[in-house]
Amino acid sequence: MSMFRSQFFLYPGKLQRWLQHVSFWLLLLGLRFYLTNISFNVYGGFPVSSMLLLNTCSTGVIVLFYYTLVYYLWPKYFISHQYIKGILLILFLLVVYTISDAIAEKFLISSCAPCMARLAKTEQGYFQLMKSDLSNIVLVRLATFGTPVFLLLTLTIPISIKTALNAYRSNMRSVTLAKEKLELELNFLRAQLNPHFLFNSMNNIYGLIIGGDKERSAALVSRLSELLRYMLYESEAEKMPLSKEVKLMADYIELEKVRLNFTRVTFNPPTILADIGIAPLLLIPLIENAFKFTPDEPGAFIDIVLTVTPDSINFKIENSVDPVRANGPSGGIGLGNLRKRLELYYPGRYRYEVSNNGNNYVVNLCLSL
Repeated sequence: MSMFRSQFFLYPGKLQRWLQHVSFWLLLLGLRFYLTNISFNVYGGFPVSSMLLLNTCSTGVIVLFYYTLVYYLWPKYFISHQYIKGILLILFLLVVYTISDAIAEKFLISSCAPCMARLAKTEQGYFQLMKSDLSNIVLVRLATFGTPVFLLLTLTIPISIKTALNAYRSNMRSVTLAKEKLELELNFLRAQLNPHFLFNSMNNIYGLIIGGDKERSAALVSRLSELLRYMLYESEAEKMPLSKEVKLMADYIELEKVRLNFTRVTFNPPTILADIGIAPLLLIPLIENAFKFTPDEPGAFIDIVLTVTPDSINFKIENSVDPVRANGPSGGIGLGNLRKRLELYYPGRYRYEVSNNGNNYVVNLCLSL
């Protein structure tokens, strides 16, 4: 559905709403007129102008009933849980509708000589009914429930359409709110880049400068600057080239590795085509979590593997775990945000698996493109 059609049907302006409603009732009038012409009923054989006038008046009364019910009685009494008063008013409205429809039909048919002649010839019962008093016509229609049942059956069409549209709009609003909330969380994640990471990175760079390793410290300052620029300013799009995300991860890993003495870190990403898109900052929380919970001790390791195929992106991290912290919190807002974003951007197109045996923590994430 194009943007114009989506706006017209789901979020119309005042003029568009008028056009929608008028179009629907004209369509209903045309359908009733067509069925009157082709089906066997009491109006069969009436002059075309009389049939059109009878259907127009009947549809007009239905329109008045519909808008009174949907835009006045329902919101005022049923939404506010005043059910008894609401039901009584609907019953009263049905009586008013029956009287109005009977008045219009009796007046139009009685004033049409060809119509009465046709009824006298083919529909004696209805002919006698039209000749009787108005009160008798109303009582017959109410006693047989014919008019109220016909009205309710007719109204199921517009009420069903309105209910379906409202449900869809409500669902779309929920999705929009969820997406906006997630975007706020992502912006917060960008702004609150782990303070410990920044503190440690600056401390490590400072230590290198004091130690005289100017070349390495300059390279790390450049990496940190590029990482911050990307996270805070460049990753605004819904998807970013995977090559940029890989560069971000490489910079992050190099900055974290500076503070490590014993932990072995491996990350050998494949050559990435720039046009492969991925949700920005999606994988960083997994890497951050690995560095956070891996103890810097002999034998500790963090292995990061990224595999790309034409149809999928596979990301795996395995790291050793400090037994003391193995059952502690893992990732906080970062991993919580990751799960929400996976559901939003890759619904039904991702597999996220985590295993922890107390010594090694393994995360497998597969995204279908």
